Amino acid sequence: MSVAYLIRHPMTAMDPGRPPAEWLLSNDGRRQLDRLLTAPWWPAVQQVYTSTEPKSVAVGEAVVARYGCPASAHGDLDEVHRAEFVPDYGRVVRRAFAAPDLPANGWEPLSSARDRTIRFVRDVVANGQLPAAVVSHGLVLNELRASLLGEPRGAFEAWRALPFAAVAVADLRSWELVSDFA
Repeated sequence: MSVAYLIRHPMTAMDPGRPPAEWLLSNDGRRQLDRLLTAPWWPAVQQVYTSTEPKSVAVGEAVVARYGCPASAHGDLDEVHRAEFVPDYGRVVRRAFAAPDLPANGWEPLSSARDRTIRFVRDVVANGQLPAAVVSHGLVLNELRASLLGEPRGAFEAWRALPFAAVAVADLRSWELVSDFA
């Protein structure tokens, strides 16, 4: 089977004193992870790929503990690189969608994050052990989703609608979204 389960990490505990890339799962996020681990497709997963961020790595570690399949963390699956907490996150994200080739608020350009994530999924995940699970973040998964749908860019509204711990299914051989995030 040439599918990958695309998973947005569970909810995080925001900590304005730490960079977002260091945030951990919240209590709600841990409950979401427990529910996520009951999905019926986990026993078939051959490899789990996560970002290097703790909120994503936590999913990979839990899958290894429960199902024993290998997991590895990769920086190409990290969220848009951003150094610090931004109180008006939605405004900065909207600006990133409006000008994806420009750094928004000192962030990595959305187009750069999109390119590295898509390249990783096409080059590594699609040529690895399938089915696989890819655990990543809202902005980059939204961009990957758009690519799988044949759209040139993701949309702000689609990103806002993407729930934590949501799962989509992609056919990586045909490069299509089989089922959307739910």
